[in-house]
Amino acid sequence: MRVTPPDLELWLTGYVRSLAASEAIQATVTNKEPADLSTPLVRPLIVIRDDSGSRLSHVTFDRSIGWSVLAGTRMNDQPANDLARWLAGVLFDLELPLVEGSPIASVEVDGCLGPYAVTEQLDVARRYGTAQYTVVGSW
Repeated sequence: MRVTPPDLELWLTGYVRSLAASEAIQATVTNKEPADLSTPLVRPLIVIRDDSGSRLSHVTFDRSIGWSVLAGTRMNDQPANDLARWLAGVLFDLELPLVEGSPIASVEVDGCLGPYAVTEQLDVARRYGTAQYTVVGSW
């Protein structure tokens, strides 16, 4: 039986986008940073990237994601800090496996890191973090 890893990036961006909208959090949620990114940002930006991982069993896979938040400015980083902490809470939530349609079987706590301040060339504050999951494929 062939097992296909889930599109975790697609699921997480949709989930975060939906949750942000339901909580009145104004942010663009995507899986790619725009090539023409310029400041000031119209809206804060959340970027979620699947960094892949190994196969653990016939149906499960280890998956790490990287996430970035861009908001505010270098001198006014509070908007980035606040949004990054909110996002960390969402992505580190041990109940993600219980969300309807979630491909996540477990949140690997030791792989949930950040948010960290990252130096940015543009006049925007950037925060970065990672999360690690065991996910279930489909057949």
